[in-house]
Amino acid sequence: MQVEIDKDVEEHVQSLTSIKLYEDDYYFFVDWLVRIGIETVRGALEKNPQLTLGDLVMMQFRDNKH
Repeated sequence: MQVEIDKDVEEHVQSLTSIKLYEDDYYFFVDWLVRIGIETVRGALEKNPQLTLGDLVMMQFRDNKH
């Protein structure tokens, strides 16, 4: 599966490095970031078994709103 990367996501990813990224680089980098994110979520859920993925999403949503 290939997911289209929005321009704003490209800009955020590019801002993380001084190396000029090209299309294949973005896909590698975004894939790596997603894998790190999944492991972070998995770790948070293991440490806090009372929480669900939905709870984590809502916590982030609330933090972004306020």
